Amino acid sequence: MAKSPKPGSVENRRAHWIEWTTGAVSAILITALIGWISYQAATQADGPPDLSVTIVSSAGSAGGYLVMFDVNNAADRTAAAVVVRGEITDNDNVIETAEITLDYVPARSKARGGLIFRNDPAGRSRVSATGFSEP
Repeated sequence: MAKSPKPGSVENRRAHWIEWTTGAVSAILITALIGWISYQAATQADGPPDLSVTIVSSAGSAGGYLVMFDVNNAADRTAAAVVVRGEITDNDNVIETAEITLDYVPARSKARGGLIFRNDPAGRSRVSATGFSEP
């Protein structure tokens, strides 16, 4: 004949309400996470990165003039090796150019960088993204 468990032993104890609540909350969170990831995968656009450049500030520095900029990526794809070129112009004549390559600009995000010029870019500079690669 098999022995019955002693009162208060682990085999005889029922699950506490906290265990049930923790399990239910975890199941709801996991289901919501799977739903959100599925929605993102189904609605993500498959187009190229959408890059735009905005000048944030321009100031003199020890090495010349520093122009800080933000590269915004409005698309659902990451851009790698983003080439940003800045130019100082006088009317239609290009006086000086500077170029930098950013490692990447994540999807729906931005990256900040800076260009250093020898000449004062005040009111005569333009900065634009000129190329990228797909990671």
